Amino acid sequence: MRERFSSQFAAPVVIVGVTAGKRRNIMSAAWVSPVSFDPPVVMVSISPRRYTHDLLLEAKEFTLSILTDQQRQLSTTAGVSTGRDKDKLKLDIFKTEQGRKVNAPLIKDSRAVLECKLIKHLTIGDHTLFLGEVVHFTCDKSESPLILFDTKYYSLGKYLADYP
Repeated sequence: MRERFSSQFAAPVVIVGVTAGKRRNIMSAAWVSPVSFDPPVVMVSISPRRYTHDLLLEAKEFTLSILTDQQRQLSTTAGVSTGRDKDKLKLDIFKTEQGRKVNAPLIKDSRAVLECKLIKHLTIGDHTLFLGEVVHFTCDKSESPLILFDTKYYSLGKYLADYP
């Protein structure tokens, strides 16, 4: 059941970046959402089995890079291997830089980047929700976000209308 219901939420593809001491990692995440405008807070849901999970608890800060529809391979590469075995950031495919306000890697040329300070985390079922206050945000609105829906990648479809 979990795969059927969760795959029906269309979501931007995000890469989470974190550095804890000399250890760093990136991972793909689809369970990311805004939570509050004031203060600006976002949520990312990560399984405790993921290498990034404990790094984030230690670092208490992270980045969220919302990929463009031209960065599909970055999502796949970041999502199918673990940082426990190799430093994914050393792969040529990833063009990264450090955040301006947090010590965590971000993906260059992303649609948007959110730099976050961890303000709270809580365990819900088999995942931990990490709540981060956005301390820096950039966005290139000329780029289209990469979308994940029903375990397939998409670009945004046609414009229908403005939201009221």
